[in-house]
Amino acid sequence: MNIRNSYIDRNHYLYIFEISAPRGFGDTWAFGHLKQLVPEFERPTKKIDAKYSGEYDLILRWTNKNKEHLIKIEVKASRAVDFEKAEQPLYIKALTGDSKRPFDMNFQQIKPKCCDVFLWIAVWRDEIKYWILTSDEVWKNEYYSIGQHRGNTDEGQLHINQNNIKDFKSYLTSSTNLKQAVINTYCRKKKIK
Repeated sequence: MNIRNSYIDRNHYLYIFEISAPRGFGDTWAFGHLKQLVPEFERPTKKIDAKYSGEYDLILRWTNKNKEHLIKIEVKASRAVDFEKAEQPLYIKALTGDSKRPFDMNFQQIKPKCCDVFLWIAVWRDEIKYWILTSDEVWKNEYYSIGQHRGNTDEGQLHINQNNIKDFKSYLTSSTNLKQAVINTYCRKKKIK
């Protein structure tokens, strides 16, 4: 029983690495996961935001001093896998949170001009981490590279790996604090007190 429990604890999120389709992981699992954690997250529509055209993923309605704010959230998700095991399936390459193995999480198609807040999800076999940054903090981040694809404007990517993950520590939040962290990050961006 102890061996079984130890295995389950070390591999609690291993099933997420078995989702092979990128859209299945990002669009299906990540959004469903976030909706379970914060039921107030909504998928944007033209009814909610008349200018919406698919450029961000979620909206959080927030009222402050009798004024409703529509916080535009872009969600990016990645999984921590062993960088040196290129030919292996994801569930074989899946790392634990305390692993010393090299990894590279590439958050792609980042468009800082299209949202207020970024919510990044990183999955390890035994833990999930959440980072929340303003769009300006991403745009000005030393690891953000503009021009992921030829011809793209205002779009880039950012890699988090074993060498720079510590530089994002101040943006970490817990699963139980996501909603408030999004609001706090939005207030930081808009300078709302």
